[in-house]
Amino acid sequence: MKQNALSLQSSVVGRANLQTYIQAAKVAGFDCIEPTKQQLNFFFQGGYHPQDVKALLGDLEVSSVGWLSNMERQGYEFVAMLREAEALFATAASVGSHAVELINGPVDWRAVDSYRHGVPYQGYMGLQGLAPAEQRRLMVKNLQALADLAGQFGLTVFFEPLCWTPVPSLKEGIPLVEEAGRDNLKIVVDFYHNYIAGVDAQFLRQIPRELILGVHVCDSREPDGRVPCEEIFRDVALYEGAVPIREWVQAVKETGFDGWWAYETFSKREAEQEVYSFTQYIHGELKKLIFT
Repeated sequence: MKQNALSLQSSVVGRANLQTYIQAAKVAGFDCIEPTKQQLNFFFQGGYHPQDVKALLGDLEVSSVGWLSNMERQGYEFVAMLREAEALFATAASVGSHAVELINGPVDWRAVDSYRHGVPYQGYMGLQGLAPAEQRRLMVKNLQALADLAGQFGLTVFFEPLCWTPVPSLKEGIPLVEEAGRDNLKIVVDFYHNYIAGVDAQFLRQIPRELILGVHVCDSREPDGRVPCEEIFRDVALYEGAVPIREWVQAVKETGFDGWWAYETFSKREAEQEVYSFTQYIHGELKKLIFT
């Protein structure tokens, strides 16, 4: 993959199908795309095959496929997670992806809100309530297992901590990745989750460049003490939120990082933009942020 590649993250094209997504990326001039497993599975359910994806891509690359959720699962859920991961890794490898994203949990913010308020929750609760040392041990064990499995498919995996979970940012996440000690285990610098969790530009400047696989440029509303559910806090367009985007881009660049960059949006207004013009706008903004 070229240095400082621009990747079209799936959120930018809203509910577009895979063929429209890929065509929009080509027209705008992106170097690669970051689809979800759902987009690929919908395409395959339509009777298409991995070779059809590769034919559509042409010179476009697949920077990564998202995502494996609740990667800290234990017990019988750990076994189910490995089966899920194996299927995801096989799908990603079949379309030529370089990597797969791992996110921790509980992914449902309501589980965290219920735990904090002592309210019963009928669903997955993650590692909440365990001692921090035990949480760390279990997270490292799972990161190692998933990286080892991904390696069998020739894939890198990268960890994105979610800001409402027990491991809310890269401050807590990077030590886990370093302890796991796998060459094909990296991180993504996601502006939203790290901003909400209290990371600043000075911290970003100090991240070892070799750990960073990619960057998710995104915006956010100001935290206000509530569990930061994405439906509310990420419903903001590029440059209209509180994240110091230009400062953070510069901070990441100062690490020497030269991997892929993507814009990720949960803005309801941006989701309703015309796909081709909005994709071209985002490509232009990323170019200005990264190369000027």
